[in-house]
Amino acid sequence: MPTVGRPTPADGAVDDVATALQYAARCFDVEGFVILCDSALNTGKITPARLRTEFDDAPMFIKRAIEKTHRLAASGTETAARLRLRSAGLRVTVQHHVPSVGWVDLLVGERLALELDSVEHHSGIEKYEEDRTRDRKLISRGYFPLRVTYAQVFGDWADTYADIAEIIARGYHRTRSPAWRKPS
Repeated sequence: MPTVGRPTPADGAVDDVATALQYAARCFDVEGFVILCDSALNTGKITPARLRTEFDDAPMFIKRAIEKTHRLAASGTETAARLRLRSAGLRVTVQHHVPSVGWVDLLVGERLALELDSVEHHSGIEKYEEDRTRDRKLISRGYFPLRVTYAQVFGDWADTYADIAEIIARGYHRTRSPAWRKPS
């Protein structure tokens, strides 16, 4: 006899993460799929080895997408920016550690420190002050900090990338010049 009325709501995920990613591989574009994989890796929902194993028999384009994942990527915005910058041929390091500053979301070349900021994690006077202190410390250590928002990555990438490309054309991403070296 058929059930009448609404179905019982689920209390959690219906599928395990590996199964959900299997479906996502068919439904999302490469960038969206890598964003989901990075999130699952970063939160410990799946290991890199298990992720590769789950897609052993997958088409090559999915295997190539999995090769682009990074377990240290802390947000979808970071992942999207990283993928786009790397596809432009740039060397991008994920979660680069700077002594006395902490972790920088993305490092392009040796000096361009991209911080991918969300309203959720960068609002309020305390976070505002912390971000300015980080920028000041990065500059004092020879880095070129650049703050980029979710909207700039997902809504205005062409203009955002044009500015990044201009910064790169000026060489600000390269090894520190003598003017930036630590004083003796």
